[in-house]
Amino acid sequence: KWVLDLRDDDIYWCTADPGWVTGTSYGIIGPWSLGATQVVYDGGFGAAKWYRILQDYGISVWYTAPTAIRLLMKEGVELVKQFKYPKLRHMCSVGEPLNPEAVVWGEEAFGMPFFDTYWQTETGAMVITNFPGMEIRPGSMGKAFPGITAVVLDLKTHEVIEEPNKVGLIALKPGWPSMMREYWNNAEVYKAKFIKGWYITGDRSSIDPDGYFWFVGRDDDVINTGGHLVGPFEIESALIEHEAVAEAAAIGKPDPVNMEVVKAFVALKPGHEPSDDLELSIMNFIRKRLSPLAMPQEIEFMEKLPKTRSGKIMRRLLKAQEWGEEIGDISTLEDD
Repeated sequence: KWVLDLRDDDIYWCTADPGWVTGTSYGIIGPWSLGATQVVYDGGFGAAKWYRILQDYGISVWYTAPTAIRLLMKEGVELVKQFKYPKLRHMCSVGEPLNPEAVVWGEEAFGMPFFDTYWQTETGAMVITNFPGMEIRPGSMGKAFPGITAVVLDLKTHEVIEEPNKVGLIALKPGWPSMMREYWNNAEVYKAKFIKGWYITGDRSSIDPDGYFWFVGRDDDVINTGGHLVGPFEIESALIEHEAVAEAAAIGKPDPVNMEVVKAFVALKPGHEPSDDLELSIMNFIRKRLSPLAMPQEIEFMEKLPKTRSGKIMRRLLKAQEWGEEIGDISTLEDD
């Protein structure tokens, strides 16, 4: 009600599959609890199909995922403008960090930004989010949801970090209603999630002086290059600002000198082909946009990036292949 801003006269569309927690919490339980009218679509993704649904069914509140937004961006603003959305007033995103460019693109395409929301299967509901009426800062997850105590903890001592803009582990004070009660038949892993009275999310972030959270990456995804910690999300966000890049993933690649260097996996927009010149162009773009340390030392062009069925890029799979490790469970990998 507070974040999605659902009202009695709204038509709501959550694009998440009900087999994914968003499709359960915010595709079934949440909207039904409010008596909301919603559209359910079980077909595959298609930009024109989605725009027609938004238009023909008079969608007013739309909850989707960054991967879907990037795929829509790939098709261009021109396609968006072929349809009309007189009822659409609020758009939110969940599932993985929302790149700043996607927020800005929402303004260009629909006349309003996408509101990023952060939570996990373990939290059961939104815990850090952007609210209607808040200043939207592209790239920020927003602020703690009312009733949620969210902080960042020192990576070594697990003490609360008071200094603004310093990266730490996102931690939550236990006790909100939808908090997980256990991991099925795995009490030890559940117990390990709690340190010094905090639930450890496994994600890294900083908090700016105004209380906005800025996602860096999963704790095990952060790249250590030459003793400097580089967040993959920051690199990926910069990569998709390049005119040729549709989607990107960044991982750490073993390096005898720097411990790790950045390797990027890139899917290109239509009309662009892989080449040495394009690889160099993208590298220099990141060097100037971020820093020499964040610049990929290698770029692998792919037709599409591996994703889960819920749309998250499987950085873990790419890293395992690069490091020669066991790939592990791929049951959530997209079938196609």
